[in-house]
Amino acid sequence: MSPSRQRGPVMNLTSEKLKLILETNRVISSTLNISELLRQVMKLANEVVDAETSSLLLYDEKTGELYFDLALGDKENELKEIRLRPGEGIAGWVAQHRIIQVINDVPSDPRWARQTDSKISFRTRSMIAAPLVYKGALLGVIEAINKKNGVFSEEDAALLEAFAAQAAVSIANARIVESLQEAKEKVEAVFSQMSDSALFVDEKGEKILVNDSAAKLLGDENTSMRTVQEIFRDFEAKPPIAEIISTGDKFTPFNLLRKASKTLYLSGAANRIHNSAGGAIGSIFIFRDVTGDIKESRVKRNFISLISHKLKTPLTTITGYGPLLLNDPTLGEFHRKAVQSITKQGNYLLSLVEKLLHFSIIDEDKLEIDRSQGSFTNVIGSALGSLSGYFDERGAVVCLKDGVRDLPAVSMDSRKIEAAVKNIIENAVKFNNGRDKTVEIGPLRSGGFSGIYIKDNGPGIPPEEREKIFQKFYQIEEYFTGQVEGAGLGLALVKRIIDAHGGKITLESALGSGSTFNLLLPEN
Repeated sequence: MSPSRQRGPVMNLTSEKLKLILETNRVISSTLNISELLRQVMKLANEVVDAETSSLLLYDEKTGELYFDLALGDKENELKEIRLRPGEGIAGWVAQHRIIQVINDVPSDPRWARQTDSKISFRTRSMIAAPLVYKGALLGVIEAINKKNGVFSEEDAALLEAFAAQAAVSIANARIVESLQEAKEKVEAVFSQMSDSALFVDEKGEKILVNDSAAKLLGDENTSMRTVQEIFRDFEAKPPIAEIISTGDKFTPFNLLRKASKTLYLSGAANRIHNSAGGAIGSIFIFRDVTGDIKESRVKRNFISLISHKLKTPLTTITGYGPLLLNDPTLGEFHRKAVQSITKQGNYLLSLVEKLLHFSIIDEDKLEIDRSQGSFTNVIGSALGSLSGYFDERGAVVCLKDGVRDLPAVSMDSRKIEAAVKNIIENAVKFNNGRDKTVEIGPLRSGGFSGIYIKDNGPGIPPEEREKIFQKFYQIEEYFTGQVEGAGLGLALVKRIIDAHGGKITLESALGSGSTFNLLLPEN
């Protein structure tokens, strides 16, 4: 058997050999294309040790096998079909033990995998096999095959070992660049094909990517700008763009309005992007044109509001004169029933009109509040007066606790607060399917706020429903409340009105023990 040496530390090299190593390192370090790099590694491996040919086997992390990625000569395709199991062949042994091997009589080495030569009709006489290791991770094995003149020496081994160390670094770097490029191309492909407009900026707000949808929507003259502030310079932003960029929030909804030339409404959200260490590296703005939706919504809202106001005037007259006619002692039985029916249906129609008005109020961009000093006593009195017939019909009793009259006057839009109070009281009766329906109204004062509580003896509200009941069109399931007619707008209206006043509305409830709504307005 010919000698087989296990390599220790790299031996001292002559200045000429060091120059060769430095030159080869320079060449492979300047290439980041992985395919080109691997070919350069094999070509230079031949030159470094004056070998006839070379091969490069890469390590498959999933199977632990080695496979021929590249080989010089015309047998490359045949070699690519060969895979060496862990420890198989000289290359497998080198990969397993991570020790360079110099073998000048390969056919006599018991580790030799002869199928390689048989596959390509080649005769391997001598070989240096060096592991490619980067930061403790095995990348593969480089083989220099058949010394052109004589046999491989210790100096050849030292040269190839030094070359393999640098080649491993270059291969690892090229793979990182390749993976980043692939990831970038995937992101760009998804980014460009998004139907929504998208803009990717760094942590300072400087543009990185703009997709086609955004370019079409905003125009090239805008999307060619350097920063997101410049891109949206013609828009009023809520919240301001600078605030979106500087905030630490991961998700920030925003709205944009351009009034110049042609009105354009944009709506979207900014998502903060973080690196693996948790540091912010930028934000992606995703938005779309909602101009048509907003205009359509305004037309609907204005139409509903106009029709509702026009209907309310004659309906108020009908429902107002109905009770007066019923008090006429000369009214016959037929006419009395007719007036009762007119009054009942008039009240029902009036309630529908009020719900339409509530819908238009809830959907307003900005709820107008006509403030003046108002009294809770007057608000409650007006609300109860308009609901007196409703209470009689449902058999409900309302109790006004002492102390409500002592509450201080506060700045309020009395008509809107009356609507809020009326909705809560009406709900307290409507959703109570018990025999004895009671509603209690009492005073509240807390930390510069004054208001009232409205307590009922209804079924209560399940915990999972309490955050949802203030949403528009939301109602608790019929099987739980014995639900009758309703559009699910009442509590959404209440919250919108109280919020517009800078007030607070809270809920306390227990299943089977009723619910209490607390309404508070600022005293100043």
